[in-house]
Amino acid sequence: MGELPEVSSDCGPGPEAARVRDSEAKALAFVGSRLVLRETAQGLRLPTLDEVEAAFERERLEVGRVDVRVTLTRRQVHTFCFDDDEPLPAGYRCDGLRVAYHSLADDDFRAAGAARQIIEWRRTTRFCTACASPLVLADAHDALACSSCGRLHFPPISPAVIVLVQRGEQVLLGRSPRFQQGVYSTLAGFVEPGESLEECVHREIFEEVGVRVQRLRYFGSQPHPFPHSLMVGFVADWLEGSIRIDEDEIEDARWFHADDLPVLPHPMSIARALIEDFVRRVG
Repeated sequence: MGELPEVSSDCGPGPEAARVRDSEAKALAFVGSRLVLRETAQGLRLPTLDEVEAAFERERLEVGRVDVRVTLTRRQVHTFCFDDDEPLPAGYRCDGLRVAYHSLADDDFRAAGAARQIIEWRRTTRFCTACASPLVLADAHDALACSSCGRLHFPPISPAVIVLVQRGEQVLLGRSPRFQQGVYSTLAGFVEPGESLEECVHREIFEEVGVRVQRLRYFGSQPHPFPHSLMVGFVADWLEGSIRIDEDEIEDARWFHADDLPVLPHPMSIARALIEDFVRRVG
């Protein structure tokens, strides 16, 4: 699942030495939640800062600039966020991150996800939860600070477990009413306060489908910037129980044989990685 690129949300523009221009610096620009991509004869890619500055009016860029620093490979990255109705110049298009995944290198995609998460947090976190005063960028932390009481607010990360339950050559997959038609996926749920990851696995599986599991094995994790989750993956063996779904959570759940699987979740997802790993293991 890999590590996220380094991300820093420094206060203000910083010293000029930190803004030495890189001629190949990339631009992570968002229109609402969608990523701006450059259309080329070779396909879609992230635009460079030079391309964005040539295509967008200077005033629009300055209004949209966000002081989020993302280290992407060895190049500088500049971040921008525009309103949903922002018109795009010729040769550019906007895609949601799930769609953009198919066009971007892994480092580019993970950097875009990290930047999007911080931008969304900054956009929706304006006032202190303790005293309701306006927040400003903190001086010494990657955080927002209350202008009145000084309380620090950090970007939220909401841990969730996602579990592949297997029984021999069969895998237990469920379907949420929010999924695209025909898609089934591994089961998942958010960790509750005071709960361990393992306890969450047992609780969520029993609540959603009424079965008990055993022999939990850690699989991997994946940042999930929609908007700020961390998915922690496990493989578990079925222990006992027949499927009894919680209709408030899912609309269907079934055992599928490795040779007869339904439509699977998005290739970028840890759910897909869990299922593909299961297929490889059982042959």
